[in-house]
Amino acid sequence: MTEKFTSTPTPLQSIVAGAAAGGIESLTTYPTEYVKTRKQLLGASSPSPLRLLITAVRDHGLGVLYTGAGAFCVSNASKSGIRFLTFDAIRSKLPRDHKTGKPTNSSNMLAGVAAGVAESITVVTPGESIKTKIVEDRAGPRLFKSTGDALRWMASNQGIRGFYRGVVPVTMKQASNALVRFTSYHAMFDLIEPPLKDAGKGSLAASIAGASAGIVTVYATMPFDTVKTKMQSVSTGSGKQGTLHVLTSIIRESGVAGLWKGTTPRLVRLSVSGAISFSIYQNVLDFMRNSTDFQSKTAIL
Repeated sequence: MTEKFTSTPTPLQSIVAGAAAGGIESLTTYPTEYVKTRKQLLGASSPSPLRLLITAVRDHGLGVLYTGAGAFCVSNASKSGIRFLTFDAIRSKLPRDHKTGKPTNSSNMLAGVAAGVAESITVVTPGESIKTKIVEDRAGPRLFKSTGDALRWMASNQGIRGFYRGVVPVTMKQASNALVRFTSYHAMFDLIEPPLKDAGKGSLAASIAGASAGIVTVYATMPFDTVKTKMQSVSTGSGKQGTLHVLTSIIRESGVAGLWKGTTPRLVRLSVSGAISFSIYQNVLDFMRNSTDFQSKTAIL
């Protein structure tokens, strides 16, 4: 987010701008999410991301790359709205630098952690659990004909715990993800925005800072994502499946490097999504703030 406006967005502005950013970026980058999930589920025997992509399209057509996209995109739009709402609300209550008037790095970090925890518990864990099962099923037994089938299967066979399997690594991932992403984004934005603005290219600052933040976030949080995917797969529906058990199993099977399995497609997705989401968020927010009609209708929200 730019510092063009010093006032905190209203809750409705944060939710609408955040949801728009999350929905658009997830639709744009979902094929890389599909490849990442398949690679993690296959474990040590998985081929390269490119070979996996080619094989999937050859065997099932281009449509397979959007398997599970419905649950993921709805989840991503929802979590993005909640993420920005929580971040903006919490950060507005935290200290600012007395010289610049901008939130301090520690304020960005604390607000980021709060945003990550909020989105994990409310949206991300159940949404990604559904997506993981659909992606795994499409490449295997074909138990589900639709997202509705997956929901019914999970409800009848696993109950509420099925939707929240992997909640610990997911929450750890989302909290660290938001902490790293927001902190690195604002640090990078504050660094590059002044010279870009002087060069007449200030509008690029959000995209560049967002892409950079996405790259940093991938390497910092990938182990949590890998453990989460393993815990949410259909094949781990019974028996031991605790976070520590899954973590040690991955290391035993693939070594420590196995915790970064699927990094390449996730790196592509988060760098692109970072550029898209922060840019869209800021543009939608600016539009709402500049719209007299919108402001008058939402002034009390």
